[in-house]
Amino acid sequence: MLGLDHLQEGVFPLKVLQDYKSRKYLFRIVWFITLFMLILLILSSVVLHYSAETRMLQMQKEANRKVMNQINYNVTYMQELVKNTAMTLYNNNQVYFSLLANQNQEPFDVIMSINQMNKTMESSAFLHSIMAYNGHLDRIYAIGPLAAEMQDHYMAVELAHRVQSENKLPQMQLIPMNISGRPNMVDFFSLIVYETFFEKNDRESALILNVKPEWIFDNLRNVNDFSAPDQSSVFLIDEAGHTIMGGSEQLPPNDIERLTQTIADDRAGVADESFGFLSQAVGGHHDLITFMNMGVGNWKAISIQPYNAVLGGIYKLRMTSIVVIASFLLLAGFVSILVSRRLYQPVEQLLNRIRDQSGTESELRMPGHDELAFVSHAYGELSRKLHLATTEQDRHRSIVRNYHLRTFITSGSSLQDPDFRESVRKNELRVELDSACLLVIVKIDDYSEFLEKTTAAERLLISFAVTNISEEVLALGGFLCETADMRSEHMVIIVSGGKLRVQGYEGLLPLLERIQDVVQAYYKISLTLTLSDLIAPHVPLADHYDSALRNAAYKLVFGKKAIITPERVAPNLMQLDYTFPADLEKKLMESIKMNDLEGMEFAVNRVLQHLSNYHHDHIVHGILHLVDVIKRTIREMNQNRVIAVPVNLSTLSHKVLGKETIEEIGALLHKVCGELHEKLQDTEKDKNTALMDTIKMIVEENYGDANLSLQGIASMLRMTPAYVGRMFKMCELISVAEYMNEFRLERAREYLETKNFTIKEIMELVGYMNESTFFKLFKKKYGVTPKEYRLKRNIG
Repeated sequence: MLGLDHLQEGVFPLKVLQDYKSRKYLFRIVWFITLFMLILLILSSVVLHYSAETRMLQMQKEANRKVMNQINYNVTYMQELVKNTAMTLYNNNQVYFSLLANQNQEPFDVIMSINQMNKTMESSAFLHSIMAYNGHLDRIYAIGPLAAEMQDHYMAVELAHRVQSENKLPQMQLIPMNISGRPNMVDFFSLIVYETFFEKNDRESALILNVKPEWIFDNLRNVNDFSAPDQSSVFLIDEAGHTIMGGSEQLPPNDIERLTQTIADDRAGVADESFGFLSQAVGGHHDLITFMNMGVGNWKAISIQPYNAVLGGIYKLRMTSIVVIASFLLLAGFVSILVSRRLYQPVEQLLNRIRDQSGTESELRMPGHDELAFVSHAYGELSRKLHLATTEQDRHRSIVRNYHLRTFITSGSSLQDPDFRESVRKNELRVELDSACLLVIVKIDDYSEFLEKTTAAERLLISFAVTNISEEVLALGGFLCETADMRSEHMVIIVSGGKLRVQGYEGLLPLLERIQDVVQAYYKISLTLTLSDLIAPHVPLADHYDSALRNAAYKLVFGKKAIITPERVAPNLMQLDYTFPADLEKKLMESIKMNDLEGMEFAVNRVLQHLSNYHHDHIVHGILHLVDVIKRTIREMNQNRVIAVPVNLSTLSHKVLGKETIEEIGALLHKVCGELHEKLQDTEKDKNTALMDTIKMIVEENYGDANLSLQGIASMLRMTPAYVGRMFKMCELISVAEYMNEFRLERAREYLETKNFTIKEIMELVGYMNESTFFKLFKKKYGVTPKEYRLKRNIG
């Protein structure tokens, strides 16, 4: 039993896990709640940690600023103290005149001055030594470790040597001195007072007070009150970036260089360069660096604090946050399981009902599907089947309705026919049986183009739209309507209702125009509507349908988007006597032969206007006759012309019959007339060009014949001289005689240049018999006589 209990306890978590895996939507709810709470906690912890760290760094920055200000105050105070001591000693006449200014020194005065220096040094704990250098005598007076008998006296000699340099050392400020040569060390800090304040050194004397380096070192160490003082460091760096001394173990020189470069980069472009606080890796560790410019000698105080030591409390807070997050995650998982189970109950109930109905979970087991996907799929399948069933039912009903309507429209049935009345009842047709009705034939304009641009599905949609629009618009006027698709290029609307009997067409026409406008606006389709006569309830519909269908052909006359009523068509139906206007036919033929475009277009317009008053059959016959007149005229012209008109009108009759309105036919015939006009112009130009070339060739070959003239050329061409002269003048802008003279004179000029003939011989060669005439024409063209021309050419 104990083993079985243990086995069940081990199996229970697996069953729970398997249960959640099989219920993917439940599993997502659990994960969402848990993840949401976890993300919220993590974001809160991150924000809290970031805020605490930022605040800690800000507080540390302010604390470091205070410490740096204290260091700056102590160092500046020490310099002022040393300056005061130096000035007191320098202003002592006994010291000044005995040791510095006097060149003839009395031993007693020197001893008294040295004793005065000893008293000053004994009263100041920070002094390392005092030295007076007499530049006039090149003599050193030093007390303390630099005295003559002391081991460090060599430092006094070196210090005197530095004081003797041509450019003086800075006065009245502490100067770090490393005379012993030990690396990164300071033997003492010197404050120098020269005799004068001139820049150049002219063997001047100087009073030098040297400060113990330990005094500043202890000051830095005592003021090192930063966080983690055992791990922090404070340094003094001079203007060149060299370490003067530090309050703890000094950094290696390469780290000092990196540190100074980091500080310089951080201060670049910053207005306030006196204080800085930054985080940087120095010496392989992440540290906080604080620096401040001192008021002494352009020194810079720098502190280095370990980043981890300063923010140790923050890191402890971070670990605490991690522990809290882990604990909260366990609690959130437990709570999310309890909450998700309760939220999942409605979904599970719905899922069980669907399973009971479908008896399968195949869709639920598909990868990527959850319970809701299964429910959605099942609902979609059900909706699809229901939609298919409904659509099929509606389609069958629509087919039956349309079949009955077409049958009754095309057969001899009337509204009172029992079968029609039964069909209206069974199919719920919107037809009023006891009132008058009329038929409206709906045709789509430019139907051939409409068929090319639309698919069968789109055409069904447009038919359905026209039906709905017609029902809604006519219902506003109190009319009932039912639409039948006649399975051709048109539909038929049966309009009925009490208002039709009272108002007739008057109330219906504005509504039909509204239908045309709505369809045009939404579907960019133009409709032509043809109305039948009013049909009494006992009168068959078929006769009126056939009559309205014939009237619809008069769109040829009334144009597209027209509403054709029996009244509008009546004048055309009465015009049974047909005559084609002979005068217009003659005018058209003459205009074509004369290439008169305006005349052609005028004749075409008048003929079409005349034909539009006739019966439709006569209109079609007259239009075909008009086309035949154009073709026949072109054939006659081509039989008599040298150059035929290159125009093909074999398909013109077919194109004309394909147009729906007389206006379109007129535009087509105008285009044909324009093409004829252009072709005739081109052929006329070709003919004139050939004539001009022939005349020029005759002149070029016969220019030496003195009898050559316009009459002779016209005789050769078998044309009248007047015609030849007029055409040549029109094309070449000069007469034939002028052209012959031009050509003859040009040949005469060539002979004068290239031949040795006499002028009389040349005159006869080019066709002139009268010498005076030749000379006169030559001088008029070239400005000189033939003799002068030849003489000038020979001299040249």
